Amino acid sequence: MISSSYVKLTGRLSSHADAGGGEAPVFGPVSFTVDLEDHAPLAEGPARVKALTETFLEFFAAQRISATFFVTDEIARRAPLLVRAIAAGGHEIASHGYCHARLDALDPHDFAAEMTAAKARLEDIGAVAVAGFRAPFFSLVPRTAWAVEGLLAAGFAYSSSVIPGPAWIAGWPGAPRAAFRWPGGLLELPVPVAPLAGRLLPVLGGMYLRALPLRDLRRLWRRLAGQTLWTYCHPYDIETEMRGRLRGLGGVASLVLGLNRGATLQRWRLLAAAAAPPLGVRAETLAAAPFLDGKGWHVR
Repeated sequence: MISSSYVKLTGRLSSHADAGGGEAPVFGPVSFTVDLEDHAPLAEGPARVKALTETFLEFFAAQRISATFFVTDEIARRAPLLVRAIAAGGHEIASHGYCHARLDALDPHDFAAEMTAAKARLEDIGAVAVAGFRAPFFSLVPRTAWAVEGLLAAGFAYSSSVIPGPAWIAGWPGAPRAAFRWPGGLLELPVPVAPLAGRLLPVLGGMYLRALPLRDLRRLWRRLAGQTLWTYCHPYDIETEMRGRLRGLGGVASLVLGLNRGATLQRWRLLAAAAAPPLGVRAETLAAAPFLDGKGWHVR
């Protein structure tokens, strides 16, 4: 359930983008990531995703940013030239799953083989090594912890799939906010979260980044200390024309996710003042991240 404080904040939202000006946030370097999937498949789906991705690529080129693109296997199969264009632009290619479905909707017995195939396809198309994985809907939660073993078997080095606290769609209350390693060595880079009214919000990306009033975001940004920071975005986050219900979500959730889409890239320009390398590069510097000790979420 969304807290009353959050509802109060969203009640002040405007339907148009803010100016996006003012001083840059002061909290630390931020990596830019894109979850590349088609939430509402239509006849023009591939062309639509291509156009939105080109907007991302133009933005990153203008800001001189190298980002991480988490690409679903669906997109890789339907638009291989798009994947090649992303890699040619100097961006990291990572996996967003065999399909854009929550982990708990998948068969655990097939997961390792499916992810091995998805990873190999991305590597073949982009002619690059693929090290990272992000679960659709950040759905790595207690009941889907089986996915870690499958990711290790498929050869992934890191994941960014856990919201470390109660969340609207998915979350793992009590999970560490700082980077850590699962048993077996898979590095986890949790979603950066800021506390608000007893809850933890992933304010650096998605709906939160574009929907919360800028003055509130500036205050929340300063509560992100001690975390490996990254921002995330989806094609629909910059698509100002509503396309109806998003795949996998209900009507109300789709409506909420349509708020203030015109503000996304303006707010990314603020974050660009503190841009960091892609997640794969940063993951290589976190060799000393603590392992889980097998006794809950305590780390050593």
